[in-house]
Amino acid sequence: MWQKLLIMIFLCLSAKSVSASDFSLPEAWQGETPDSVITIDYADLDYVLDAAVLMSGPPSRKKSKAASASVSTRLKNNYNILTTNAGNRIMFEEFKKKPEMAAVISKIRASLESVPVEIPLNSLNKKEQIAFWLNLYNVVVIDEINKVYPKKDLEDFVTGKDGLLTRKLVKAGGVQLSLNDIQYGVLQQKYPDEVLVIYGLYQGYIGSPSIRKYAYTGANLNRSLQFNATDFINTNRGTYPNGKTFRVAGFYQRNASYFPDFAADLRNHLKEYLREDEIPLLDQAQTLVADINDWTVTDIYGTSRNYGGGAATNDAALLGAFAQGQTMPGSEEVANLELMASTVQAKSVTYGRFSADQVQKLKEMKFNHENRGGVVTVTDLTEAEAAAKAKAKSESGKQNDKQRQ
Repeated sequence: MWQKLLIMIFLCLSAKSVSASDFSLPEAWQGETPDSVITIDYADLDYVLDAAVLMSGPPSRKKSKAASASVSTRLKNNYNILTTNAGNRIMFEEFKKKPEMAAVISKIRASLESVPVEIPLNSLNKKEQIAFWLNLYNVVVIDEINKVYPKKDLEDFVTGKDGLLTRKLVKAGGVQLSLNDIQYGVLQQKYPDEVLVIYGLYQGYIGSPSIRKYAYTGANLNRSLQFNATDFINTNRGTYPNGKTFRVAGFYQRNASYFPDFAADLRNHLKEYLREDEIPLLDQAQTLVADINDWTVTDIYGTSRNYGGGAATNDAALLGAFAQGQTMPGSEEVANLELMASTVQAKSVTYGRFSADQVQKLKEMKFNHENRGGVVTVTDLTEAEAAAKAKAKSESGKQNDKQRQ
């Protein structure tokens, strides 16, 4: 009996999570337009992510070899052999070396923050809205890490009392937000059943979900989040079978508000994406222990110091070692990233993220919203519907003329 009581106490402690229930959604952010065909363009962000992100390859349980000292020194790097190879990486070291590259991230951030000024967000469909908030969240994280890099351990930086998640760092459409406000006050408040959203929230450290090589869009949202969930759950940074216990990421503990009955709900969730041969291990485990944490920044080699030198520890070698199975050598990736700064232009804040045929609609929508208030829904008319509407308007006008006569 006392063992069950201890388990219950543990799960209650594990289920503590952040909330932003006091955040009030602006009117223009409430609801959505299900049949809206308006989309946001992320071509600039796609280019940057494709150049700056290295994929870690298929999910794997393989551990890293223990660190060893190089010739002529007793010093060696410390890292978690269970998790160090998991998750995609960003070339933060290149952003640090070349500030003009980091400036591109800042410009994209400013452009995304301006989108709610250009358009009432509720005129977008649900998937487009979620994709927008995920992209803004992730760009802010990258931009803020650029400011403190090469900081290696991000625990205090991310979760501290005045850390990355709690500070009002974002100004979206004139509204000051923290990253927690985006996650809990916007996304979870509007879409409480969309658990997969947590896998789109990149937080900069190995123990968080991966950054993608492309931006989220309404079209790729479901597929991308499912891919990220599968990747996270089937690598050691997300879960790890361990006999009578089944270890899971502390990330789940910090997001326990998505799992009201923490142990039962999380078990059911994990079964949806866990490798089929490991599901029996989860079923047999008596407890879930949320103790897997790796707060190491997701860079490539910048925070791995080169003790003693050696041919295998230069930047290119380390880059190539991480990107095993990649079709593009590391040196080309770095060259592409350098090219990024001179080729990617930040989008204009004046409807720059929308196609030309959407601009007029957005302007009319904004005018109606400002002058009439309330929620505005934009619907594309077919040619037949437009003709019928014009005919009805013409006949109505003729009838009014007769009455005036």
